[in-house]
Amino acid sequence: MLKGGFGKSVFANTLGGVLGDLRDHDVLVADLDPAGHLSTGLGYYTREDADALDLGDVLLDDTAPEEIIKHPGYGFDFVPSLNLETVTEDLARDSVMASDMRLKQDLVDPLLGDKYEYILFDIPGSRNKLVNNAVVAAPNAILPLKPVPEALNGMRETATKLVGEIRQHIDFEILAVVPNDLRARIDQQTKDRRLLEAMNTQEQFAAYLLAGRDGVDPDSGTIPDDVDVEAVLDNHIPPFARVTADEWDAIDAGEMAPPKVPIRHSAAFGDAYEDRKPVTAYDSECSQVRYFETLAKIIEQGGIQQ
Repeated sequence: MLKGGFGKSVFANTLGGVLGDLRDHDVLVADLDPAGHLSTGLGYYTREDADALDLGDVLLDDTAPEEIIKHPGYGFDFVPSLNLETVTEDLARDSVMASDMRLKQDLVDPLLGDKYEYILFDIPGSRNKLVNNAVVAAPNAILPLKPVPEALNGMRETATKLVGEIRQHIDFEILAVVPNDLRARIDQQTKDRRLLEAMNTQEQFAAYLLAGRDGVDPDSGTIPDDVDVEAVLDNHIPPFARVTADEWDAIDAGEMAPPKVPIRHSAAFGDAYEDRKPVTAYDSECSQVRYFETLAKIIEQGGIQQ
């Protein structure tokens, strides 16, 4: 997401813990956000240290990627945020095409399949060279959305300024769009209801998901006549968050009890952050972890399977 504060860091470390600790995969998680929230939440505080090896040494100076990998002990290995403002500036001085391929060539290709089954990136909320590198190196995304006024605008910005552009060059897939940090009931006109209804019923939202595909205009919110909106939404919204138009009608008519759609707000996420652990290590019994297991299965399958 080209927007901060939607929960990308929580998703990265929770999915790292689920895939690695609970599902026994070899996983690397890399923090590509100069703000370093993911790194801080795992106990890594040094973001500016000119003497330390960092991602720039791997991408631009032929250092082996193993040299910068940490082992926090939560089921996954980790590359912390360190000197990333400098790394981004150095990449920007390189030739455009070469600089966008660095992460794939120098970190992902040497490690994926040989040492790790999955590599997850937490990216910043604004477009930069590391974001370009991430989508080239790992062209599959899970997008969290919070029920806040800027959520749909953030989705539009991501669709038009990142996904649509990237799809002109590579095959980029949105594996899932996930509502996050929900707190309110959905049988009333709450922020949660407005976000979920937009995600689950609107052609405009389907156009965001298909940005860059033939005949799709995310700005006007239209998709080709032969593309079924419901099918697009089924293929991008996890079953636990899917509420069809007919189900909304049944909820409003009192014919159906409104579901308590996850992923819901849980104090365990904040407490885990303060304890410098992923929630899978802090409280594996947290009720929301099972939904991250569903997302882990989506990652394993390469998408939502109906």
